[in-house]
Amino acid sequence: MKTNIYEAEIKDEKDFVELALSFGKPMKSRQHGIIIDTLIAVESNIVEKDSLSKRYGLEEFPIHTDCAYLKLPPKYILLRYVGSIENPTPTGIVHFDKSKLSDEEIDFIQKTIWFVKSKDIGFYSPILKDNILRYDKEVMKLVNPKEDKMIDILAKMDRREIQWYKNKVVVINNHTHLHFRPKIKIEENNKRILQRINIV
Repeated sequence: MKTNIYEAEIKDEKDFVELALSFGKPMKSRQHGIIIDTLIAVESNIVEKDSLSKRYGLEEFPIHTDCAYLKLPPKYILLRYVGSIENPTPTGIVHFDKSKLSDEEIDFIQKTIWFVKSKDIGFYSPILKDNILRYDKEVMKLVNPKEDKMIDILAKMDRREIQWYKNKVVVINNHTHLHFRPKIKIEENNKRILQRINIV
């Protein structure tokens, strides 16, 4: 299976940032945020801001690419496990391989238009444009919902699990891969913690 996933073990946060810089320019995922995001699995009732954590809590996070609401989403996503629980719930990775698709499905991902909700007025985009994959149904809506073929398309793609341990780092190509999180075990509440850096 072809993959664009890099794995390493990095014990120091400074070295984590240096690795990120070797892939490109870090970007903040939120306007007033910092370069390193902290992603903590928590129950939805304690989350204030609207987010996947607010909507899903410890339930499964759906398949998506990160920052699909940006006109130019980050190319790489760096994740580092810093939680206190051993053998936490893995992260699922989906490799988007266009060669697995029919001509009709290729037309769908390249020509069918979605409305993307952004922080300002929003914009229109297909799933795949200029070799950049964009998919997140939390912020993207089909202009004609009856046309949706993504469930069948995603079912054709290879998947793998990222098993986490303390200080493990994974670099995902966000332009060619999607990811998701299975349902979190209750004992992982507030203990499954990932650091994330986005790279343009």
